[in-house]
Amino acid sequence: GRGEEGWFGLRRAMGLKFRWPGRSSRGSKATGGKGEAGSDAIPIRGLHGDLPVQFAPKGGAVPGDRIVGIMMPGEAITIYPIQSPELKQFDDQPERWLDVRWAIDADNPERFPAVIAVRALNEPGSLAGIAQIIGEQDANIDTVIMTMRAPDFTEMEIAVEVWDLKHLNRIMALLKSAAVVNAVWRVNG
Repeated sequence: GRGEEGWFGLRRAMGLKFRWPGRSSRGSKATGGKGEAGSDAIPIRGLHGDLPVQFAPKGGAVPGDRIVGIMMPGEAITIYPIQSPELKQFDDQPERWLDVRWAIDADNPERFPAVIAVRALNEPGSLAGIAQIIGEQDANIDTVIMTMRAPDFTEMEIAVEVWDLKHLNRIMALLKSAAVVNAVWRVNG
């Protein structure tokens, strides 16, 4: 049927390489080896190829993260950072795990999604200052969700798009050094 043909779109996506779980390694997770993905690896081009690929909905993934792909019938392959607590739900389903490698095209860079949490002083202009730091570092803000409000501080989750893990870490370090910011941490969903 037409549904199976869609998988061949893998070849036209960029930014990732997948290794299918091999027949010889059936029953073990395909993420165990640290070797390079060989001739069985399929390059993936981010979110813009024909293959349905998505990133972990609660925390994203960025180049520099160790990652794994999870296949779900009738859905996109979801890319999770290896530290995601969401992966526990697939522990007993090794056939869904794909070995994934970043394969970024330096000539066509793209931003990737991540989520950071910020605890900031509850004062006028603090959100504007946080947004300015992120914008000045060439990152995009997708959403801001206020997760807790107290008289003296506010906690928020900010979904950002960044080039890679180094970019994300630089933004987090700059936010931590801002006078209005009390704490910054990455959200891994």
